[in-house]
This record gives sequence, C-alpha cells and structure tokens, in this order.
Amino acid sequence: MIVGILSILGGIISVILGAIGYKVDDATVFTIGGAVTAIGTIIYGVLYFGYGQKVRSGAISAKIEILAMFVALVGVGTIITGIFSAIGAAVDGTDLGAVIVSVIISIILGLIILFISKKINDGKQTTGDKIIWILLLIIFAICVIVAILEIITIIGIITGICHLIIYVFMIILLLDNEVKSAMGM
Repeated sequence: MIVGILSILGGIISVILGAIGYKVDDATVFTIGGAVTAIGTIIYGVLYFGYGQKVRSGAISAKIEILAMFVALVGVGTIITGIFSAIGAAVDGTDLGAVIVSVIISIILGLIILFISKKINDGKQTTGDKIIWILLLIIFAICVIVAILEIITIIGIITGICHLIIYVFMIILLLDNEVKSAMGM
C-alpha cells in the first residue's frame, strides 16, 4: 500500500513539474512527455495500492498467491508504463521508430511476465517452477541493486524507495519455505 501511495504521489508531482516545464538544472528539465509518462506511474501506483489492500485485508493470503499476483502486477505494469513511456517519448519528439520498438518490447515482456505469473500458481511442481524460482531470485536481486542506485539520484529517490521495498519483500517471500516448497525447491 505504501508503495502505491508513493508511486501515485511521485507520478502526480512529475505530472505537475512536466506541465509547468520545471527546470532542475541545465541537464534536467521536466517535459510534457515526462508528464504523460507519469500518468502510467500513477496508474501503476493505483494497481499497487489495490494489490496492497488485498494482501493487507487477507483477501490474498497464501504466500505463493501473493508472489504470483505480484509477478502478474509487474507484467501488467510493464505493459502500462511501457505504453505511457512511449507516448511520452513521442510527445517529446523521440524518433517514432524507436517509440514503436520500445512499446512492442514492453508489451512482449509484460505478456511473458504474465505467463510466468500463471505458471507460479498453477498447482504443479515442475522443473519449470524451479527455473522460474531461480530466475526470479536473480531478477529481484538485480532490482534491489537498481533501486539502491535510483535512491542515490534526487529525482529517482521516491521510485527507488518504492522499488527497494518491493524487491526486498519479494526476495524474502521467495526464500520462504512455503513458497520454496510450492515451487518444488
């Protein structure tokens, strides 16, 4: 829930700064395209908030289900933020070919992540589950490092904190015996 609220607030701040063309320094200027991109962040934040509410209320309580739903959320979020980032880049004048390639890659990655989320909680313990568990552990560890790097920058501090919270939680969840057992580890 906290991550959702921070993402929504960060997105709103970015929309406002982009709408007014706020200039941090010569290298950092918020643009209208950045404001459009931030709309995707706000939508993603709302989804995170809803997911957090379900976990907090107990509507989603099985650890494997929490993991699967989070991975699904990341898949949907990848698609949403990819689309809004591409639109924002197009608004700012980025080459249309690059924008199209970017959105296609985001959609494909999002769909792959959604497929993985379905495999996590399909009730079967296969070699694929073991591979997914190892890949998720590696990916989440890399995401923790990236989040720490985001925190170092002033502009990325809110998203960095959000990502750090999320991915540390996901690593702890992956290492939980119940999740490991459900994934055949």
